Amino acid sequence: MKTSNKARRSALCALLSLCVLSFAGALDYFAEGERLFKSNKPDEAIPMLFQASQLAGTDPRVFTYLGLCYQQTGKYADAISTFMKGTSAPGTDRKVLFFDAGNVYYIQGLFSEAEAMYTRAIGLDTAYAPAYLNRANSRVESSRFKDAVEDYRTYLVLDPATWQSDAIRQLIDLLSQEVLKQEDAAARSAAEKAAAEAEKAAAAERYRKLLDEVSSSLQSVDDASTLSAGSEDILEYNEEGQLE
Repeated sequence: MKTSNKARRSALCALLSLCVLSFAGALDYFAEGERLFKSNKPDEAIPMLFQASQLAGTDPRVFTYLGLCYQQTGKYADAISTFMKGTSAPGTDRKVLFFDAGNVYYIQGLFSEAEAMYTRAIGLDTAYAPAYLNRANSRVESSRFKDAVEDYRTYLVLDPATWQSDAIRQLIDLLSQEVLKQEDAAARSAAEKAAAEAEKAAAAERYRKLLDEVSSSLQSVDDASTLSAGSEDILEYNEEGQLE
């Protein structure tokens, strides 16, 4: 019994030691990767941060740092994959990771995908101002000016002291004017379409009436022909009677 307890204690100590070593290794990888990242050495930071991201107990910021390193080195697919993986890891700031993924899509010109990521970030925190700003920018690129104006206005409410406030207000004014032009053009187009459809319907009605008139005229001619043919028969009969 004593031997069994001693064996269990030894096994437990070994397991605890292994866990401690693993955790320490994660901290070392992360610390070195973080140092290299903050020293603007993303190429060197990537392998360190990648190793840290594979270990349990690592700092959850590893996914943000690693994804940004991939972004800085032009490895956009790896960046997005890392950010999205981080959204499922415990302890991470998911809204920031979705936001960062949106930025990677944006710089590739994939504005619909970028907007979707910013929307997910907003869904996690409706007061997260940067996501509104960048979603507005994405919507401008997609010519969705009315939606963009709404996001810019929300951003100014959430961050009224932003150094970009004057530029954003000017942009709101310009976009609002463009929205009015688009709405006016859409109204004119709708009116023209309605007028064209009305004219088409009127033409169809005129054509139908014309067919009815022609059909009626043809029927009258047929009736007259029938009567004429009958009259000729009678006259012919009478003439024969007179000859007799």
